Amino acid sequence: MSHKYDILVMGASGFTGQLVCKYLASQASVQNFTWAAGGRNREKIEQKMKEVHAEPSEIFIADSKDEDALRRAVKQVKVVISLIGPYLLHGEALVKVCAEEGTSYCDLTGETPFIHKMIQKYQRTALDTKAVIMHTSGVDSIPSDIGAFLAVQQLKQVGGEQTLAGNVRSSFKAKGGMSGGTLLSLLEVVEQPKETRDVATKTYGLSPITGKHSGRPVVVSSHTYAGKRTWGGFFLMAPVNIPIVHRSWGILENADPSSRVLRYGPNFVYDEMMALPGPISSFVASSVMLMAFGAIALFSPFRWLLRRFGPQSGDGPSEQERENGWYETTTVAKSDDGKYESRVIQKAQGDPGYAATSILISTCAICLVKDHDRLAPIAKHGGFLTPSVSLGNLLVERLEKTGRFSFTKEGRRITDKKAE
Repeated sequence: MSHKYDILVMGASGFTGQLVCKYLASQASVQNFTWAAGGRNREKIEQKMKEVHAEPSEIFIADSKDEDALRRAVKQVKVVISLIGPYLLHGEALVKVCAEEGTSYCDLTGETPFIHKMIQKYQRTALDTKAVIMHTSGVDSIPSDIGAFLAVQQLKQVGGEQTLAGNVRSSFKAKGGMSGGTLLSLLEVVEQPKETRDVATKTYGLSPITGKHSGRPVVVSSHTYAGKRTWGGFFLMAPVNIPIVHRSWGILENADPSSRVLRYGPNFVYDEMMALPGPISSFVASSVMLMAFGAIALFSPFRWLLRRFGPQSGDGPSEQERENGWYETTTVAKSDDGKYESRVIQKAQGDPGYAATSILISTCAICLVKDHDRLAPIAKHGGFLTPSVSLGNLLVERLEKTGRFSFTKEGRRITDKKAE
């Protein structure tokens, strides 16, 4: 099929949409691709594009529920970036037409019930058309997903390609606020019927197979590398990130022989935590976070207050605040036989929810356009995949070239059991 443009940004006039368009505009001539903007209101899109000095090749007008208009736009592009959340309310039609038209797609959703529903409804269609559908293509959940992927591959570097992973754990540090869109998505998830929410938020709710994770949330935990211990507590985004990482694991465990060299192993178990100074601070912070999470889930007046007075969709931090933000993720993996360990440290410059996320999802789309011939066989078959399974090291390469992301990988044979 002949496509007129490479990338289409739907939701271009929103706060994150503007950042994505600004970044794509800065890269289009350098990396030789074309891009278009889309949304409901032409005048608003044109105004916002002028404000961020971005000139799309075309502007497509389509409501999030207008399948005909969405289809006309999708047919003309190779990859769609969807920023029209909450996705449970506004996202399905675009996923549907992308799957049907063979157009690859990435979004920022952390709404696991939405992801579960889309997989159940459109996986077969996406495989038939070879469309790659990637959810969670921002800070939720690329640091977790790509961190686990790289840590397991680093184990194989030091122990041989037959080495399999056991426990893998990530710790997070960050400076930045929660976006209005993320908050609205969280509220939308907790307001879903209990049976819908429970299926999707289980540890293996998104995986094609079930593994050995207990399903219990991290309250006080730690990981060690070379005998050095890092403590941590409950991480707010763990209920999203952990099912995504286990989906990557499940897909690779089920893959055909051409992709099984990347498999993590049957005993792989992933957890993550917010890095904290010690066990007491980890317990206190976890208790506060879990109580807040429970209040959001159980009390509708609390959700009303958050909707009324919390960050609003379309709002965001100043340019200086975005530039001063950052995140750091450390992922430690132990081999299943206890002989090897690896560590991957990711660092990103920019507010996690805005500056970093806009580059992450843009880079995913650029990879799908520019690196299609280099994709792993499993990605060329299409379907609902994760960023690590679809793009793996290709994504890491392009992120490092931006100058805003770094990945440090190391591994070792464990010789001193007492130190571990």
